[in-house]
Parts: sequence; C-alpha cells; structure tokens
Amino acid sequence: MHRFLSLVLIVGSFAAGAVAQPAAKSEKAAPAAAAPAPAASSELLAMLPASDLVAVVDAGRVFNDLLPKLAGLTFGGVDKFAIDLTEFTRKTGIDPAKIQSAVLGVNLEGLQGNGAFLIKGLDFNGTQVEALMKELKAEFKTSEYKGKTIYNLISKVFAPSAGPLSLKSDELALAALGDQRLAFGDLSAVKKVIDIQAGGDVQALSKAMISALGETRSSALVRFAMNIPEHLRTEAADQGDLFKSIASIKMVLGTLDAAADLSLSLDAVMRTASQSDAGELESSLKGLLVLVKGIFGGGSGDPKTDFIGVLLDQIKIGSKLSDVSLSISLPRSVMDQLSKKK
Repeated sequence: MHRFLSLVLIVGSFAAGAVAQPAAKSEKAAPAAAAPAPAASSELLAMLPASDLVAVVDAGRVFNDLLPKLAGLTFGGVDKFAIDLTEFTRKTGIDPAKIQSAVLGVNLEGLQGNGAFLIKGLDFNGTQVEALMKELKAEFKTSEYKGKTIYNLISKVFAPSAGPLSLKSDELALAALGDQRLAFGDLSAVKKVIDIQAGGDVQALSKAMISALGETRSSALVRFAMNIPEHLRTEAADQGDLFKSIASIKMVLGTLDAAADLSLSLDAVMRTASQSDAGELESSLKGLLVLVKGIFGGGSGDPKTDFIGVLLDQIKIGSKLSDVSLSISLPRSVMDQLSKKK
C-alpha cells in the first residue's frame, strides 16, 4: 500500500505540505510533453465537494516527461520509483501515462482532513482492481452506491501528515465513475463525488477556490489553492507573538514547477485581509528567516547543516497590497549535491 500512496503523493505532491515556497526561477519551465487538458481539469473540479485545499496536476508532464528523467537521480529513491512504475503497469494493466488530468480536494476538519483524488484518462475494471490490490498486497471489499461500485480498502494505511495536520486514511475507497474517470480517497468524500455526479444536493467546490486556482499559472506542473479555516488561524495565533501575523493568512495559492534540467521551483502567495496585515506578515517572515539562517547558516562543516543553509539562501519574500509572496528554488546543482550525500 505504501507504493500506491507514494504514487498518489508524487502525482499530487504538495498537497500534504501545501503552504509553501514560491521560486525565483533561473530557468524557464519545461514545456509540457502533451498539451494541457483544461477542459478535463474543469470537468473534474466540478465534481469535487467543498474543499479547503484543492490542487490541479498536469499528469501528462508528470508521467511522460518528469518521471523518465527522474530515473537518473538517486536521492529519495525517485530513481527506483521511476523504474518500478514500468513493472507496476506490466502487472496491473494500469498505465499512468494515459492520465489526462488529476485534481485533489481536501476538507480540513479539526486537525484531520478528508478528501478525494480524481483522475481522468484511465479505464478501470474489476480485473484491474484485483491485479492492483494483489500487487499492493492490500485487502478490499466491494459495496454499491447509487449505481457505482466502490472498492473499500480494509488494509491499514499510514496517514500522510504535515506538522499537526493529517489526512484521514482509515476508510479509503476507490470508485470508477465512468468515462475514464476515477475517484480515490476517504469513503465519505468519494460518496460526495458520486452524489455530485448524480445531481444530488451536495455542496460543490466554491467559486472562490476555483477563482483562486485561476490566478495561478496554468502551465505549471501543479497548481494549488488553500483556504485557511478559522480554527487553524485561531490555533496559530495562540502559539505566541511570532505566529500572530501568520494567523492573518486567509488563503495560500501557488504553483510547483520543474525546468527542463529538473530544477524545481515553488511559488506561493499568502493572502491577508489588508495591506497592513501583509506588511506585518512580511516583516515576521523575514525575521524568522534571519533567525533560522543563524542556526543553519553555511560554513559549519556539517554537510547537512550547510545544505540547509544553501536552501535558505534561495528564499525570497516580498509583499504587494494585501498579498505576501514567498519563493524558493532548488537548482539542479543543489539536487546533484543532495544525491551524492549518504
């Protein structure tokens, strides 16, 4: 099961750590291997239930352009993952390279979220499901809901987390929605997707979230928007003066991209209620960056500490009106340096 979730997390990677780091790009992003499918993405977004975090993945670039190149990198096990994907397709008959579009929607309830991952471009039948579960050594049972077969995973699965936040993973389900569409995620979220598809009275993704995604660069590998729930902002404010300005963030939106040489960049905009809030947030983030640089600055002789120092030097922070921008880049030279470390 770990490998399947790794696949899901690679396809929609920053979902778990979405509040992040935009980038000062030194190189132009690589063109997509195949033309983007905005219509397919819009179709899937329209099927998502109300979500606090939403991401759109250019799956064509991920599987047809990015993963083949990752076979040459050794850090993080990405080279092995790229090779294993070929074997996975051979054993299951499921070819991720055929995915046209993928979207993720997560609803944050308390500190545990639940959501669904929707895919367009895969034909999925019972034989393939059985082959998939056999390959992943996962147990499952089936149920019917509004004319759709749901495959409920009963094997124990780890819960992806980011800081105090985690994703609900004790009731995972998989359902073929027809027309090469697939839903995977928490059982309650998958059922809501089916409800929306059937025209049921279920609250769909808000226009505000769709509008925020529209502000991000459509050609990026991954685009995301995150509405910060009030309870999370309140909890941040209770952590002390350092976090009070961070609690002013109402929404985070941005992109993750990869250049032709696999350099990575992550660009984010943190939206506040006013220019005053943005100014205070910018000052706090810059002060925090200086503090962290003092701890992990380069020149210590410790390769790990020095590497963190190099990454910190890539961070750029600025503000405009009520928005604060934060960017970080990971040049290929730094990635090569990382791959050589034990």
